[in-house]
Amino acid sequence: MVNNFELFSDAKATARLSKRNKEERLKTTREAFEAQPDSLDCAISYADALFDSHHLDEALEVLMHAEKLAKDSPEVLYNLAFLLNLQGETEKAGKYFRRVIKLSKGQSLAKSAEYELWRMGEKMEAKWMKR
Repeated sequence: MVNNFELFSDAKATARLSKRNKEERLKTTREAFEAQPDSLDCAISYADALFDSHHLDEALEVLMHAEKLAKDSPEVLYNLAFLLNLQGETEKAGKYFRRVIKLSKGQSLAKSAEYELWRMGEKMEAKWMKR
């Protein structure tokens, strides 16, 4: 499975992709997704390419589809929450981030979700704040 945790956090790597490389990657992942729409890997890769190409509405649609394929995947839920938050859907994003925390049980993804909730203004006793 594609490690999609870094989908939204690696801005430097995304910025290094040339426009031509982004377009080629988008085309390739779209074709793979269209050929295998029930493949979680294809859905995640396509959503990643859409995000990198700034097609946020389409990336959100594909991530919603990926959630149906893997309901309890913390990686998919995290990326879905992150994108919902970017789109201004903070209440929905918060619900997804809380699911990530519950499913990830203290792992780094849970800490990232806690941090995002904290940034959104939620008052909490976050594990990442403790040393």
